[in-house]
Amino acid sequence: MSYRIPDEPVSSGLSTMAVQPFWPLLAIMFGGAWLSWPWFAFNAFATGSPTRFRELALAIGGFAGSTAISVGLLTAVQRGALSESAVPYAVIVLTVWKLVVSYALYAWQGRSFHLYEHFGGTVRSGFALAMVAGFVLRNPILKAFPGDLWTLVMG
Repeated sequence: MSYRIPDEPVSSGLSTMAVQPFWPLLAIMFGGAWLSWPWFAFNAFATGSPTRFRELALAIGGFAGSTAISVGLLTAVQRGALSESAVPYAVIVLTVWKLVVSYALYAWQGRSFHLYEHFGGTVRSGFALAMVAGFVLRNPILKAFPGDLWTLVMG
């Protein structure tokens, strides 16, 4: 039986695909939640993060919260409780939600990522994925389903 640090990352077959948490954080800005939050969850498992299940739950909760906020906004517009001119200001609530969830994921993952790196974990650059997905795939993904709800939640 060997000594193991409680926060020491657990290696997995996904370890060769790990990136710095900065890249999924940047992905929320360039690509949207459809790219960032699944990438954060994948990266949590790739780095063997001790908080990987909490990070997965937060990513899922992020989508649930985005859906709830989006449905609320669309319902308020539909019922006339929110004027068309107020919609851009109301969408700020959704934007702040997405940034808070993304930053929380970044903060959780950052702590364990440094341990992962210290113990010799493989780190790849996420630049290409963030840029290609953000600039090439963003519009096709957001236009994949008709309606404003998909665009609000995934964007």
